[in-house]
This record gives sequence, C-alpha cells and structure tokens, in this order.
Amino acid sequence: MNTVRETSSTSDAETGRPNWQTRAACLLLIVASMMVITARLADSPVMRSANDRSRWCTVWSIVERQTYQIDEIHNRPGWSTIDQVKHHDHFYSSKPPLLPRLVAELYRGLKLVTGWTLTEQTALVTRTLLFLINVIPMGIALVLFSGLIARTAQRAWTHLFIMTCACWGMLLLPFLTVFNNHTVAASCFFMVLPMAAQILVEGKKSGFRYFLCGVLAAFGVCNELPAALFGLALFCLLLADDAKKTLWWFLPGALIVLGAFFWTNYQATGSLKPFYSRYGTETYEFVHEGVPSYWKDPKGIDKPRDSTLTYLFHCTFGHHGIFSLSPIFLLTLGTWLSPPLYWHSRLKRFHLLGIVLSIVTLGFYLTKTENYNYGGMSVALRWMMWLIPFWLLSMIPLLDRLGHRIWFRLLSTLLLCVSIFSAWYPTNTPWAQNWIYQLMSQAKWIDYSDPAPKFLRKHYTWLGSLPDGELQTDYQITFQSPGLPGASQLIRLQDGGPVNAGERLILVGRNLPGSAELVETGYVFGVAQFRAGQPVEEFLLRRQDGTPPTAEDLAFFRGMPKRMQYVSSRIRYEKTELRRDAFRCHVGYTHTTGTGLNAFDFRVIRDVWYCEEVPFGVLKWEERIQDVQDRKPFSSQVWQAVSAGKFLPRLEHSPF
Repeated sequence: MNTVRETSSTSDAETGRPNWQTRAACLLLIVASMMVITARLADSPVMRSANDRSRWCTVWSIVERQTYQIDEIHNRPGWSTIDQVKHHDHFYSSKPPLLPRLVAELYRGLKLVTGWTLTEQTALVTRTLLFLINVIPMGIALVLFSGLIARTAQRAWTHLFIMTCACWGMLLLPFLTVFNNHTVAASCFFMVLPMAAQILVEGKKSGFRYFLCGVLAAFGVCNELPAALFGLALFCLLLADDAKKTLWWFLPGALIVLGAFFWTNYQATGSLKPFYSRYGTETYEFVHEGVPSYWKDPKGIDKPRDSTLTYLFHCTFGHHGIFSLSPIFLLTLGTWLSPPLYWHSRLKRFHLLGIVLSIVTLGFYLTKTENYNYGGMSVALRWMMWLIPFWLLSMIPLLDRLGHRIWFRLLSTLLLCVSIFSAWYPTNTPWAQNWIYQLMSQAKWIDYSDPAPKFLRKHYTWLGSLPDGELQTDYQITFQSPGLPGASQLIRLQDGGPVNAGERLILVGRNLPGSAELVETGYVFGVAQFRAGQPVEEFLLRRQDGTPPTAEDLAFFRGMPKRMQYVSSRIRYEKTELRRDAFRCHVGYTHTTGTGLNAFDFRVIRDVWYCEEVPFGVLKWEERIQDVQDRKPFSSQVWQAVSAGKFLPRLEHSPF
C-alpha cells in the first residue's frame, strides 16, 4: 500500500508509528470533544449576538416570506442586528447569502417534519440546525484529518498530540455553538487536505475525490473569501498533477458551488458582488428614520484605533494573538523557521502553502486599516481560523523530529494546556472578550472603550432648554404617565414669553388625580442663571403671582427631593408616537438616598432624555425607587412626551 511518511533516519521500532490503538484513541478524542460541544450547544444562549441574528433573520425571511429582505423580522424584539445593510430602501443581512440559503432549506425541512418555527421554538430550531451544520461536519472532518495525520506522522505521540490540539485546543471550538461562517469553512478545509494529499501524494486519483475536492474547496472559499488564494493554488497543484481529471472533475464541482454563490448574491443584492464589497459606502453607513447605522460610528473595539505595528503585535502575540492565545502554533512556527525539517517531506507543498496563505492573509488584513477591529467582540482572531488545518499539519515535522525528547514533550504539553484553557474559557459563547484581553484591560494596558459624552454645562434640573425672543405660542410640550389604572397623569410646559430683562415666564399645567383638567401655574425663570447651569434655587426666581417658589416647586423642577446634579450617561435615539423619525437624546441620570418609615433606606433614581429637537429640551424621563440593600425596585414611573407645539432642528453638536 502506498502510504505517506515523513523522512527520518529513526527506525520504525524506535519511533513507534501510529497504529490501530492510536487511531482508536484519536477517534475517542473526537467523539468526546463533539459530545461536550453538543452539551454546550444544548445549554448555550440563543440569538445573543448580532452576528448570529443577522444570518438567522435571512433564514427566517427566505422560508417565511420568500425574500432575502429582513425588514420585518429585524424589527421583532430580540431579532435586531447591527450586521445589516440598507439596499434600495430595504434591509438585508451584511453576510453572504449562500450559507443562510442552504440553512433555510434545512429549516424548511425541519419545520415540515416537526412543525417547529424559528420565532416560536427558537432554541429548539437553532440548536438542531447548528448541530447539523457545525457539530456533525466538524466531527467528520476531524476523522478524515486524523486519518491523514496517522498516514503521515512517524510517531504515535505526534498523532495523539495533534488530534488533542484539534479536539480540545482550537479556538474554532467555541464557534461550533453559534451560526457563523468560520467553522463551516474550517470543516471544509479539514476535509480537503486529506483528499488532496490522497490525490497528490498517495496517487489515489478517483474522479469522485477530485469532484469532492472541488466542491469542498469552493464552499470553504465561499465562506471565507480570503481563502480564494487557497482555492486557486489547489486548482493549480491538481492541474499540474493531472490536468484531465482536474478539468473534468474538480473544476465542475467548484463551478457548481461558485455558481450558487454568485447566483444567491445576485438574488439578494442585484449584483454578483457580496455586500462586504460595499463597506464604507451608504449601504453600510445610512440613516433610517432618524437613527444612524452602527457602522457610521462604530463603538468599542469595532472602532479602529491602533497603528499597523500595534495591530500586528496584538494579532500575533497580544490580546488577540494567534501565538499568545494558542501557543501550540509556536510549534508550527518552529517548523516554518526550519526549512530542513519539511523540505524533503512528501507534504512539502502543503507546508509551503500554509506559510504563504498565512502571510498573505495576515498581510491582507493589515492593509485594511479601516477594519482594525480584531474581528470585533470575539474570543479569537476569527478571520484567521480557517488556516488552523494548515497550522496543525505543519506541526508534524517538528513533533516527529523532537517528539522522543522528554523536555520537548513537557514543553509541548504546557503549550497545549494554555491553548485548551483559551478554547474553553468562554463557557457558552464565542462573542466575548478572551482572557488575555480581560487581563490587559484590568491592568489598564489597553483601553478600547469610548469616552462617555459630556454635558457642556451642569444640569440640576430635568429641563434642557428655554425659549428665546418674543412669546412663542407653539413652544409647548405635553408629557404623559400612566399613573393609577384608568387615570393618566399629564404635565404641560408652555412658553409665557419674556417678563423683565433676562427673565422668562414658563407655564406649567398639571392635572389633579382623577381629573383630566390641567391646573396651570406660572414660574419666572432667570434665563442667564439657567443657561449657566446653576441650581434650581438660583434660576427659579418666583411664581407668576410674585410669591417665592415653595419647597414642592423646587423639588418638582429638580426631579429630586434635594439638590442633585445630573451626570451625562449616553447618546440614544428614541422613537415615539410624535413622529416617524427617532429623536437624538443625550441621557443624563442622578440619584439620591433617603430614609422612610421604620428606618427603611431607599434610593431615588432619575434618568432624563435631554433632546434639542423638542421644546424645553426634554423628551422623556424615568423615576425609580429601590431598596438600598438589595436594589429591588418598589416603584417606577415613566413620563413620555405625547404632543409638541413644534419640532426644533437637530443640531450638529449637542447644546446641553
């Protein structure tokens, strides 16, 4: 039988080459790993990431609405996603549509057999489909890959070590519980490499192997577009080895998949190019109903901040480093840096291909300075993970050469332990920061957080602004709160016009409990004091009748029982019934504590949605009272603007 063996001067007896026992042990490793992954899948949260939801939205839309448009489903609570684009006034997933299209057909069959739907039995459907598209293909792929290692390695220890890495130490493993393209592509390449080695090295040149190579390589490329170089290189290698079979079998298999890729792209986008090619254009950076897309101003790690050298460091040895998170690949690097180790190997072409693909892929992403985000909120540098099969294969020469030395085995085991920890540290989702990132953040060595927006002046009141000039009869706004059952509470603010120099009359109408009639009271404000951010005691000069403001008046305009400053929190876009477009709001908050009956300690919290687009600069506020000790809420009241005399223009910079 023609088998693949690395060249070595060591005798077979001394090396202890892989036999049926090691093959059986590796099979048990694979089965155990996939069983644990399945258990994790059954316990993992569903629809927790915008990345997942983007693809699931497409699956639902294809089956339930016969379209790639996700306009309807992404508005459903729990289904929204930032990974969307706007094209011809409709929303689409930003992900290539071929994979969701195939999963949609699986979902269609599952729905037909069980009656389950994505919206009603979300967990059952998603977990079942992920088992079918992630766990089963990866298990099959690892079995095929184990066969290649067994036929190639000169030591049983090499075989066992590499398969332990593959089953327990890959950062691909956390992604098997979510809907993603990376595990699908990697599974394809784990299968392609053994088949390509059988053709090019072992001389097993059946047409079916060529065809499967074409299908799997092309499907892997369709799920990891930078892997196109591998697809082309494999085609050239096979063409040089046997042009006839490559053209008759490999090429048709690849063209079927590529044709499906471009056809689904055309169905979804009206173009052969995926939406990825439009990153940075209005397709990604749009404003819909007053709300800008996430990609107009990405946050956190999604915002490019690092220089090229810094990015290269963190991609290799830093917080998302290939070698820091998975130090087993230092063994791969050791092989690559020692050409004599692999130069005479019969798998030399695959080792060289792994080197070239790794350098080119990393170099490609280093040129994308606008995308310096390390793959976003993720446990790994996920756009490099499709190369893991090549990296594992390249360990063989070094492990064979030094695997008989105890110190090397101990060192390799230590590297494997760290890699296993990295792979299993994220307990139920890959959409989290890895342990190195967390440690570096805690030590304040890195900081990818966005500074909180700041107020331009101090705020001691929930009012955001006052009118200017002469009396403005349309400068008014009404707020409503549900109050007691069947009895809404109302507050209306209205401009009363200027009084004396620097003074403004503000009319406040409030209804009595159980009555819809508003009782109006006028208050004279000191405009300069208000705009200077002084406390309520300074700008609330008097009542309209000339009497001083009462303690209740002061508490009403503070929104707090005592003087407290509102602190800037965040920018939010709030949709209301006032209009279709959302309002841009600058949220502020404050809180204080007090003691009630029976020495009960409570905390009063108020959040205010300041908004420059409505009269008096406030759109909404919420007040909560909770127990100081256990933070259990006792009451909550929300006041929402329900009518406005006019809308003011949105300013480029917040006036607050």
